Amino acid sequence: MSAVTETAELVSARRAGIVLVAATIVSILAMAHHPSVASHDPGAAIAEIGTKATLNRIVHGVLIALMGLEAYAFAVFADRIGARRDAVRLGFVAYAIGIGALIGAALISGFVVTHLASHYAEAGADPAAFANLARLAMTGNQSLAQLGVIAISVAILAWSVALLHDRAQRWLALVGLAASVLPALALVAGVVHLDVSGMTLVVVAEAIWNVAVGVALIRGRL
Repeated sequence: MSAVTETAELVSARRAGIVLVAATIVSILAMAHHPSVASHDPGAAIAEIGTKATLNRIVHGVLIALMGLEAYAFAVFADRIGARRDAVRLGFVAYAIGIGALIGAALISGFVVTHLASHYAEAGADPAAFANLARLAMTGNQSLAQLGVIAISVAILAWSVALLHDRAQRWLALVGLAASVLPALALVAGVVHLDVSGMTLVVVAEAIWNVAVGVALIRGRL
């Protein structure tokens, strides 16, 4: 590898690291502003969703964009640690599945449900029908969110295994093992439910790994 090529790749890695750290921090801030619906009455829930619809769409739109930025950063990361290695390839495929599932969950929560609420807010619409459709939509949201969390945990686990052979990066591998195994076990055991507070905990756990990877990329350690 020529010195020019190596320098260009280091610059690319540092750029990806900065993107990953920044996107992770903004994701946590976005989750802190994630609206929730307190009312259990269908009519009141429709009104509450309508009131929070703009914020809901902004938050989920921002989260979707940030997931795209994180995927870009992890593509660079995968290339840096050896994209031809089976564990790295497995990790990237699992990550792509996870990101796709979480984007689907965000679309349902941020856009499908708010659109339904707007439709049923019209005069003469039956709030009970909205409640049934909203329940179906949120079942889909939870299924996609669970798939997303498990798939991303598999991705982090695979990448961590790929890093274990490198003594200099073993600390990062250990961070990844914790960040992947703990959220997945908590979800499977029913300790964590993927409501707003539960998803925030998952985001924070994954954020520790993201920031660790981002710092390693920025410092040229990968």
